Amino acid sequence: MRSDSVRGIGLVLGVAAALTACGRAPTPKQPMQEVPLAALQPTSPREAGPEYRIQAGDELHVRYTYQPDLNEQVPVRPDGRITLATTGEISAIGMTPDELARLVEERSASKLRKPEVVVVVTKIAERHVYIGGEVNKPGYVVLEPDMTPLQAVTQSGGFRRTAKLDSVILLTPGPDGKFSAARMDMQQVVEDGVPERVRLHPGDIVYAPKTWIGDMVDVVDLYVRGLIPVLPRVGVGYSLSQ
Repeated sequence: MRSDSVRGIGLVLGVAAALTACGRAPTPKQPMQEVPLAALQPTSPREAGPEYRIQAGDELHVRYTYQPDLNEQVPVRPDGRITLATTGEISAIGMTPDELARLVEERSASKLRKPEVVVVVTKIAERHVYIGGEVNKPGYVVLEPDMTPLQAVTQSGGFRRTAKLDSVILLTPGPDGKFSAARMDMQQVVEDGVPERVRLHPGDIVYAPKTWIGDMVDVVDLYVRGLIPVLPRVGVGYSLSQ
């Protein structure tokens, strides 16, 4: 009798608790926090890389928008030139595709009415730099990403003992076919372990002389041109950075 009474009291209390819970006001939900649109944007815009410049060994598709029968697929020869039906021979090395397209339009304007040209690089040649002068194996070296002058020289067997390390020359080709020149003190890199700040680019020339050379025209015309006959002729306007 007593157990039935206890069981009944427990049942009543359970029902009362349930009813109390049902009648309790629901806990209000926390409002959603709005995320500012600016927070979803990158903190700094991605910098655009440098425009691609045409090199020897590339293949180009030259497309004439209104004269598609004149479209051509042409290679860039080792001398940096291409040959088109509308322009004849034309120098392409060192130019961006857009720059070359504008040049083709200018050269073909006498044959075509308001030509519109698009140049697309369809094949990129393997990139090289040339290492010459007082190194053990002068010649071309395959350009690796972020390659430094010393790394390239190492691929060429290293400097000879006769190299003037504090006067190594870096020649950089420009879009006009001329070279800019800078002197690099490789002695402090080799002997003192000073980090290199220079990174090589396609077509660069690293030249290690025996003695100091003050005239950059002499570097190209008297030393380098005999080894690399495809280099363009040297023009005025050299800049020598000390």
